[in-house]
Amino acid sequence: MNNELEFAIENDEDIHTSMVGRPHGSVAVIANFYAGIFGGPLSQLLKCLTAVKVCAEFKKNGVAAVPVCLVRQDAPPGFSSGEIHLIDRGSKLRCLKSAGWEKGTPGTGIEGNEAERLFEEIEKIFPDCDSEVLSALKEAFSPDRNPVSACAHWIKYLLKDFNVNIVEYDIFSADQNSGCSVLPNLTLPVTVFVADSAEIAEYGKAPPEKEGVPRPIVRPCPDVTISNARSLKTLKRYGLDFTRLFEGKESVMAYVRETMKSDISDRLQKLRDEVQAVFDEMEATAFAACGERSRRIRKARTARIIYQIEKIRRHSRDALANKEKAAENRIRKACDFLAPLARRQQDALGGAQIPLSFGLSGLRALFDGLDIATQNHQLIEMN
Repeated sequence: MNNELEFAIENDEDIHTSMVGRPHGSVAVIANFYAGIFGGPLSQLLKCLTAVKVCAEFKKNGVAAVPVCLVRQDAPPGFSSGEIHLIDRGSKLRCLKSAGWEKGTPGTGIEGNEAERLFEEIEKIFPDCDSEVLSALKEAFSPDRNPVSACAHWIKYLLKDFNVNIVEYDIFSADQNSGCSVLPNLTLPVTVFVADSAEIAEYGKAPPEKEGVPRPIVRPCPDVTISNARSLKTLKRYGLDFTRLFEGKESVMAYVRETMKSDISDRLQKLRDEVQAVFDEMEATAFAACGERSRRIRKARTARIIYQIEKIRRHSRDALANKEKAAENRIRKACDFLAPLARRQQDALGGAQIPLSFGLSGLRALFDGLDIATQNHQLIEMN
């Protein structure tokens, strides 16, 4: 990540129109948006929304600030550009991959046949999604667009109500000797850089600032998990702490099985053995002199009692197995939604999940619930 930026915008009329006329003294708040299939992970959206919130804080203090979403190809290590995870209506985690979406090849987008296949999968995952959102996604990621252009069009649609300036990295040049964004007739100092954990690590490796050129303030992207009522009920019902979900579904289920463990089956087996032993002793002593008919009747009654105990024991085992199966299903859904792949949701889940699940109103709800003043983990409930 360049810690000193200069943007020479020459060909983007939308950016020129939106930025010209800003009062001198304005500052820029930058959020990088790396080109990834269907917009990449949720953290990218969170960075852009955080930039808008930071600008609002500047405004409260009398400083005009401009949120800038910088769409670029050069993602930091670990960023998966050709893969995205989404959750279907059955709360199952689904993975979409684009073989033709190659990182580092600006002219490569989604091929025609592959685009058709991917959009068919999306329509299966979200059969009742907002048709306008789906159309915008298809238009943005059409086969004729390169990755940067596709993501720029998509994010421009998503953030159209937030007054975010979308800049494609491919259309400007960078100068390492400036800490300002230079636009036609206007110079904007880059005051704040909203960064995720990978960017912060790269930023820390950057050379020290040059004399007279201050480095932008790094504002960490908030740690956010979107929740729903069902998932929260699951955590409460099985006594699960949220952090335990990062141990993985199998580990969580093993813990729950341990808490659900019951000794009823063993106790019924012991009762059955005791009953059998009592009747065997009575057969050998008290009933030894009785007639054959009486002995047959007593044996039949003993067998019925043993049978009833065995029946209750089988039912208890089946009930526990069904209870474990139901718990496993609920826990799988909660883990896939709240901590997909045992990772932070915002890093593993695609940002497209929000508009495809909730429409653009979902983005507004996410923005309204986002608290940039806290460093604590945030749960934002959306149903």
